[in-house]
Amino acid sequence: MRIYRVLLPLGLIGVGGALLGGLIYISGPRLVFQEIRAVGAWGFITVLGNVLCALLAWLASWTVLLHAAGIHAPLGSVAMAFLAGYAVSYLTPSMYLGGEPVRAYLVSKQAQIPMAQVMATVVVERLLSGVAVLLFASLGGFFALVSPNLTLTDKRAVGIAIGLMAGLQFLAIFSFARNYHWISRLIRFLARLMPGRGKLLRAAAKVAETEQEIYHAFTHRLGFTSLAFLFQILTVFFNYLRPQVFFYFTQKTLFTAPQLSLYFTLNAILTAFLWITPGGMGVAEGGR
Repeated sequence: MRIYRVLLPLGLIGVGGALLGGLIYISGPRLVFQEIRAVGAWGFITVLGNVLCALLAWLASWTVLLHAAGIHAPLGSVAMAFLAGYAVSYLTPSMYLGGEPVRAYLVSKQAQIPMAQVMATVVVERLLSGVAVLLFASLGGFFALVSPNLTLTDKRAVGIAIGLMAGLQFLAIFSFARNYHWISRLIRFLARLMPGRGKLLRAAAKVAETEQEIYHAFTHRLGFTSLAFLFQILTVFFNYLRPQVFFYFTQKTLFTAPQLSLYFTLNAILTAFLWITPGGMGVAEGGR
C-alpha cells in the first residue's frame, strides 16, 4: 500500500510530463527550442524561478488551509499530491480543476481522514484563487475601459466578462459562508426524481460534510483563510509578472502597467470561459 501511494502520484506526474512532451512535438520541437534559446540562460533561470515561486506560494496557501482544518499530512506527501493533481489538470478540460479530486484523495489516504474534509480545503483554496485572479483582472479591466485603443464593443465585452466572474465568485463564497448547503440540497432534490436514490443520498451526505467544512473555513478559521488568501495573491502576482519576464529576455520589451494588466485580464477571461480543451491546449496559448 505504501508503494502504491508513492507510485500513483509519480505516475500521474509522468502522464502530465508526457502530455507536455506531446505539446512540444505538435508545436514543432525546433521552433520550441529556438524560443527557449532566445530566452537565454539567465532568462530561463528567471522564468523557472517565477514558475517555482508561484507554485510554492500556491502550495503554501493549501498547506495553511490543511493545517487550519486539522489535517497534518507530511509536507512531502502534500507536495506530491499537489503536483499529481496539477499534472492531471492538464488532461481534463476543466480550467485547472480536473486534478483537484486527485490531490484531495491522495492526502486523505495519507492522513487517513475522510476525503470530504480534504476536499473542503481544496474548494476553499480554489475560491480564494478565483478572488485573487479577479482582483488583478479588475485592474486590467479598468485600464481596458479607459484605453483609447479598444472599441466600445470590446470594452463592453471585458466589463461583462469581469462582472460575470465577480458575480459567480460572490455567489459561491456567500452561499458557503451563509452555510446554505445548496449543492447537497440540489443532489437530494435530484434523488427524488432519478433512479439510484440511495447512492445520490449518500453522495449528498458527503457533499454536506464538505460544505460544512467550507463554512468553518469562512467563519471559524477566518485568520488562517486570510493568510491562505495572501499566498494566493502572491501566486497570482507571479503569474501576472511572467509575460514581462519572458518578453524582456526574448525581445527586450518592457510593458507598461496598463499593458501588462490588460494582457493578464484578457488571458484570464479567455481561460475562464473558453477552457474547453485539456490543459487549455490551444486556448490559453493561442490567447497569449
